[in-house]
Amino acid sequence: MTVELENTSLTDSLVKAMRKQIIAGDIPPNEKLSEIWVANRYSVARPTAKAALDRLTNEGLLRRGPRRTAVVPQLSADDVSDLYFSREPIESRAVITLANRSEVPGDADRSLALMRMAAEREEHTEHTEADISLHRALVAATGSARLRRMHESVMGETQLCIAQVRAHAGLDLIGLTDRHAAILEAIRGGNPDEAVEALLTDLHNCRDTLLSDIKAAQERNKVGA
Repeated sequence: MTVELENTSLTDSLVKAMRKQIIAGDIPPNEKLSEIWVANRYSVARPTAKAALDRLTNEGLLRRGPRRTAVVPQLSADDVSDLYFSREPIESRAVITLANRSEVPGDADRSLALMRMAAEREEHTEHTEADISLHRALVAATGSARLRRMHESVMGETQLCIAQVRAHAGLDLIGLTDRHAAILEAIRGGNPDEAVEALLTDLHNCRDTLLSDIKAAQERNKVGA
């Protein structure tokens, strides 16, 4: 199957197309992605394929196998716990910095609005994308390039793990959106302690939901075995 790419920078376009298909599950976990495989699938040269594979590996959406072939990882409960553990100090520093300025970035407000619309329509994929964008906007608004790079190193994997754990039964998108609104409200009000508390409430709740979903999936697999 040949996938058409948008007419932008070819490598950027390839990365965007592959990222979208990985998150959607069209390129499934444990799929082996060689430079030749990518070049043939997307009709690009091997150097472009290599550049895209390298970028997606840096984002955490791919991992290198023993023979340097890239694969989409199947994220485990340990991965989920470590991802959210890693996010805490980075995002806590971000919300403290912004709360001290009483500054909510416009991109975060826009992401929250998109979360509300997605929640009302029960659109889980769109809600997740807006959720991830809000957290990225908060870190980006600190103005620290290094903090942003550290954050980006875990956010690709975070989005992937949310996409892979699709047991959405009982997931309250309205409540999840309200928890994000509380983060922005505390920042806007200039309350660093409240901002961190609201952030940690959100991160811990999301982590625990994902871990619960993984456990439930494992139990279902045992029953079906």
